[in-house]
Amino acid sequence: MRRSGAPWLALMALLTVIHLLEPLPALVWGAAGCAAVFLALEHRHVPPSIRRPSLLLCVLALALVAFTHVPLESLRRGIAIGALMASLISSVTLLARAVLRSKGSQALAAHLLRQQAPARCASFALACQLFGGLLGLAGVSMLLEIASRSDAADPERLPVFAAIMRSFSAATLWSPMFSNVSILLALYPGLTWFSLLPLCVGMAAATVAMVLAMDWLRLRGRRAPPAAARGAAQDARALRELLPMLGCMGGFLALVVLLGWLLHIAVAGAIVLLVPFAALAVNALQAPPGARRLRTGLQELRADVGRLPLLAGEVALFMAAGCSGTVIASAVPTAWTQAVAQWVQPYPVLACAALMLSVVMLSFMAVHPVLSVVFVATCFPPVLVGLPVAPHVLSILVGWSVSGTVSPFSMLSLMASRYAGVSIYAVSIRANHRFALLCALIAAVALGLLATPWHPHS
Repeated sequence: MRRSGAPWLALMALLTVIHLLEPLPALVWGAAGCAAVFLALEHRHVPPSIRRPSLLLCVLALALVAFTHVPLESLRRGIAIGALMASLISSVTLLARAVLRSKGSQALAAHLLRQQAPARCASFALACQLFGGLLGLAGVSMLLEIASRSDAADPERLPVFAAIMRSFSAATLWSPMFSNVSILLALYPGLTWFSLLPLCVGMAAATVAMVLAMDWLRLRGRRAPPAAARGAAQDARALRELLPMLGCMGGFLALVVLLGWLLHIAVAGAIVLLVPFAALAVNALQAPPGARRLRTGLQELRADVGRLPLLAGEVALFMAAGCSGTVIASAVPTAWTQAVAQWVQPYPVLACAALMLSVVMLSFMAVHPVLSVVFVATCFPPVLVGLPVAPHVLSILVGWSVSGTVSPFSMLSLMASRYAGVSIYAVSIRANHRFALLCALIAAVALGLLATPWHPHS
């Protein structure tokens, strides 16, 4: 009987969390070995569309590693990042599957799938702000799973997936479930989350408004089909079933943030650590009356862990992208970035746009977003490009969120491709390129104008 690679993936996640608590190089190489065994056992689950770019990234990393000053250190950092992202997507998948069995998620799924074309994308986009913000990738995974239940021939199927991705990019601007802001704050001593929160919420609201406006323009002039009969009692029942789930989600969010603060680790690591227990609790609480809840919860969790080999494609791409990303970032000469910075320094709008474009371009080179933002923030500091700290940070943050929707190498694109059953390029570049361009343009102008009163040349 063929052995499952799921235990090796779980061991990789365990070593990754231990490495966050005690950063030892041996733990990273151990995680790399676990990933290699997992992929060797589950290589049949890696689709050709992911296998080819993964191999290409590995070849690119080997070709450029000789041009880095510390090749082993670059590879080690890349493996650590790839293992963390692979552990994160595996963990949130377990939580999403557990939540999907709850009555609240079933009520939400029924409500969203009942929506007609004019309101369906807007409903999914607003739900993504709530569930994505409170559950992170587990929330968006749940919504993508719900969207995948629609008819494959439905013309609104792909627009719904695009709306989820766009709204999720807005949630990353404000939700503490994501490490975006935390990583950037670590690069700017003295800058606090509360000083950025109003601007982050404002940008997220503007992004959601843009998502709704683009969908309204897309559907303008179309005749809406007859609305399905929906009683007030049905909507009230759905709300009653959703409220307990929303309360649990808020509690899980608070616990993740608290644990990350107490252990001094990234929120992603706290999520990986807590998700198995949260998934077990969710499975046990929704067990049928009279059943042995703990045993039922363990059985459901064991079954979900057994399905983790289906994520072999994501694991392969994240490990390859993490390694190649660190090598590329280490091999780029700093003189190039300094020349570009001096060129955009007199123009705040252009400087903001250049920061965003740098992050997006690096994402298309399979450089991991964490490395991209650190690389851009370090090579283009605020003083060098002539920007105050807040617009500088927010420009990089917007570039990070936009790249998640349009880059075929992002975790969000991988998840959407798998649930939609279409190519990764269809749900990323083809579906979201206009949104990404418009969002970056508006953000660059707004942040550039915000920086203009401070700018020494104005």
